[in-house]
Amino acid sequence: MKRNTRTFLALALILVLLSTTLISRFQKDTNPFKESSGQGFDQIDKYYSQTIKWTNCFKNFDCGTFQVPIDYQDLNLGKFDIAVMRHKSKGATQNLVINPGGPGGSGIDYVYSFQEAFTKPIVKNFNIIGFDPRGVGESAPILCLSNQETDLLYSVDSYPNDPTELAKIKGDAQTFADKCSAANPNLSHYSTANTARDMDILRSILGDEKLNYLGKSYGSYLGTMFANLFPNHVGKFVLDGAVDPTLDATKQTLQQAVGFDEAFKAFAEFCRKQSNCVLGNDEVKVMTSKLSELRAKPLPVGNRKLTESLATYGIAFGLYESDSGWPALQKALQDLFKGDGKALITMADAYTGRDANGEYQTNEAESLSVIMCNDFPPAKLDVAGTIKAAPLFGKYVAYSNLDCNYLPHGKYQLISGPIKSVTPALIVGTLNDPATPYIWAEQLSKILVGSRLISLNSEGHTGYNRGSNCVDQVVEKYLISGSIPAQNLSCRS
Repeated sequence: MKRNTRTFLALALILVLLSTTLISRFQKDTNPFKESSGQGFDQIDKYYSQTIKWTNCFKNFDCGTFQVPIDYQDLNLGKFDIAVMRHKSKGATQNLVINPGGPGGSGIDYVYSFQEAFTKPIVKNFNIIGFDPRGVGESAPILCLSNQETDLLYSVDSYPNDPTELAKIKGDAQTFADKCSAANPNLSHYSTANTARDMDILRSILGDEKLNYLGKSYGSYLGTMFANLFPNHVGKFVLDGAVDPTLDATKQTLQQAVGFDEAFKAFAEFCRKQSNCVLGNDEVKVMTSKLSELRAKPLPVGNRKLTESLATYGIAFGLYESDSGWPALQKALQDLFKGDGKALITMADAYTGRDANGEYQTNEAESLSVIMCNDFPPAKLDVAGTIKAAPLFGKYVAYSNLDCNYLPHGKYQLISGPIKSVTPALIVGTLNDPATPYIWAEQLSKILVGSRLISLNSEGHTGYNRGSNCVDQVVEKYLISGSIPAQNLSCRS
């Protein structure tokens, strides 16, 4: 199954969690996610009472689809087919629905990588179930641009230096919105709130009174939205790499830029302890200068060029994982300063999902843009304030959701809290998380009444199954037995 194109209009780092394994491993296989027949149901109860026709797929999995209404307020508008996949464990009596992040991350990809993504006790005790949310992957995917158009937009400068460049960026945002609107009807119905409603239908289809759920990064926001809409259907919820659901797009952008700057600072400290570190004593000054050079004169890499924007993507990719990402980033920067941009552009491609043939294997960026724009009103541009707070990454994220000014959207469903569900949630926050700052986990723990916060003193994005036995054991005990810690806990990697 061929995955689809994606695009950012600027360096939209917001809330992206990179899956360790992509479904492109089996893209040449026959697509097992057959669209269901019919035009949907005329009553909401019929959606809740449907069944999934599971078929064996990819050797060790079951695949299928279920239907959801495009518009929960107008069932006559039609239906979406939602692709779902599960790994059944022999003897497991519980289901665990999962989401890897995004918006735009594929739950199907995540299930496929279950051996790397989940610890053995979870695999043993749960049927792990993932679905592609509406607009993502195999579920009515949002498609806007060709591979070539996406290449161009990833490569161009995302920070304008003058009114002419600003007009160009705004024009690109308008073009993207126009192409998306022309190619994708019902754009205003691709929202996290509607995905949460879809997830409640899935819960019912699975035969579960309450939903057991593990969501990472943006997946924590999806879980919070579910708890807000269906508090009586909340089972055991693990929200890892937590998102503060009360922040508007402006504050999200600002705080995430600060998170990436802080992560780069931590990386620089690591780098200076190694040999051949190129960052000197002022990493921001050094990198700002080098990125400006790339802006003025992109570095040839084969038949491509490493631009300022692509270099920034590559740097961001290296910050997600300290154990493997930091050494790789250090080597890539060494090569860059020697005039070799191959390693950094390879890291940028890993971030954006571009393969060696120039094809984008997911539609994550397109779906991210549309879903975020349906979730929150457009951010108010505070470029100077963002750059002041985050001197390195600030300017690259300041215009990251400019396209929300041009895309159609539905009624925003915002969360203000507090939320009291029948089962208290377990929240995991990593102190130096670049993508979902730790303060977000603290805030979410206040919003979800009765929840417990597990704080991981470490680097990188998310906490579960990233080398901390302390975190893993708490998560496993909670999910398997329902035992929640008596108080908040602190862990180390």
